[in-house]
Amino acid sequence: MDEESILFGIRNAFALGNYQIVINEVSSARTIQSPAAKLESQSFLYRSYVAQGKYNLVINDIAESGAEGPLTAIRLLATYLRAKQKNEDVQPIIEQALALLEEGANRVDQTIQVVVATILVNDGKSEEALKVLHTRSKKLECCALAVQIYLQMDRLDLARKEVAQAKSWAEDALLLQMMEAWVDLRVGGDKYQEAFYIFEEFGQSNAEPSIKVLNGQAAANIALGRYPEAESVLMEALNKNNDDPETLVNMIVCANLTSKPSDVVNRYVSQLREVAPQHPYLQELDLKSSLFDRAATRFALVDSS
Repeated sequence: MDEESILFGIRNAFALGNYQIVINEVSSARTIQSPAAKLESQSFLYRSYVAQGKYNLVINDIAESGAEGPLTAIRLLATYLRAKQKNEDVQPIIEQALALLEEGANRVDQTIQVVVATILVNDGKSEEALKVLHTRSKKLECCALAVQIYLQMDRLDLARKEVAQAKSWAEDALLLQMMEAWVDLRVGGDKYQEAFYIFEEFGQSNAEPSIKVLNGQAAANIALGRYPEAESVLMEALNKNNDDPETLVNMIVCANLTSKPSDVVNRYVSQLREVAPQHPYLQELDLKSSLFDRAATRFALVDSS
């Protein structure tokens, strides 16, 4: 198999969330020879380890100084996520990432752009992340991250525009289809079914659908009101990794919608707090609980006896 065919498979496997397949493929590849292809494959290798939460491995493997720009950026991402996990100060890491972005041609390197923007998104700096992704013509990963940011910001109009522009040059790329599914889930109506078909096709095209794809199928099923089907694929995802935060969030949603006993829901919430205490779902849940408690005190019954 030629170099480009191998890289094509690696890119698609990463987009689908098949991180171990990426690691295995890069580790066993013999025909990747050119410096550019080697760098790209190594970047996907270490990004896959980051996605698996193996931050120390990445930090130890990539030299602190002297590594190529994309690998340095990935090392900073691993360092940032590890520090955030430990509730340590992350500001110096963000400053290092922004400084790296300004070196040479790094500002137009897709991997560096995506990784630095990912750090900023994780730190709640969506506007700054979009500025990092500003130069993204014909860079599909940059476009995909921009779509995710727009959806988080409730700018469906801009997300749809981004997908429409990408269609003019990305044709039927797998990542473009995934972007369409994300937007379809937000548009709603008939688009829910279209999103389901996309995730179903992803699942059927792989011997074992990834947790990411299973969660996509579950989200579409929940939107369509097919709760038993959603629960079924979520259980499949939990069997692959019972500590996956996104699966746990979807299980909480599904359990609430199917009127599961409160102890079942609370158990999933407790598990999520243990594996991802800073997850946005928990932050929103705690905020809403606090606001409810504050409002409830205004209507507390006064003992007139």
